Amino acid sequence: MAALISSILRALRVAGLVAAALVAGASPALAQQGDNDYYTSQSMPLLRTVEQYHLIPGEEKLRNRNYESAYGDFSFILRYFPNHPRALLAMVHLCSEWRSQHCLLDTVFEKAIAVRPNEPGTFVVSGIYLHRIKRYKEAIAAFERALALDPESMNAHYNVALTYVETRQYAPANEHAHRAYALGATLPGLRKRLEKAGQWNPSAAPTMPPRAGADVAAPADPTTLTPPDKD
Repeated sequence: MAALISSILRALRVAGLVAAALVAGASPALAQQGDNDYYTSQSMPLLRTVEQYHLIPGEEKLRNRNYESAYGDFSFILRYFPNHPRALLAMVHLCSEWRSQHCLLDTVFEKAIAVRPNEPGTFVVSGIYLHRIKRYKEAIAAFERALALDPESMNAHYNVALTYVETRQYAPANEHAHRAYALGATLPGLRKRLEKAGQWNPSAAPTMPPRAGADVAAPADPTTLTPPDKD
């Protein structure tokens, strides 16, 4: 009986979201699709709806450690927008704190990448996830893929440098760290970790200035993608 009630509630919840999307101006086809691209303008009415009812409430639940309910909200968003960067990152943060069988996110990122295979921000968040579960080689590959798509992604440079520090590969760590700081990174933890290891190398600073306006307020690579520093 409990399972039946839960199923009915889920169905009503989906129906309410679709109805709200239609009122907001989304087409019936769009409201029913599960592979909407976060970066596609025609998805905006539905995007605003799912964010209003699930993103901010989900983040609040995460802060309150209501993990299972937050997971439901973020999963709901990703069901409609698999490459939603803020929802993806929120899911990574959640799964860093919540030990659950739901927190193997490989399939989640496969779907996100499939929607837009050349979106650097998706690879940055994927790399953060892989770093946090200590799959460092795969994390580096994800960050390097992001950099191949956007060589001046501050977040990709910063996070790949953290991963190189974790694996004691200090030469590339310095290279990417200096590039991240040249592009505007402000968190001091990366430099502190290199200094603590006796591996901070000022000579690794780039000789050419970065391209003006790089990685500034880009929705594909928001500054919030940089995780909290570990001293």
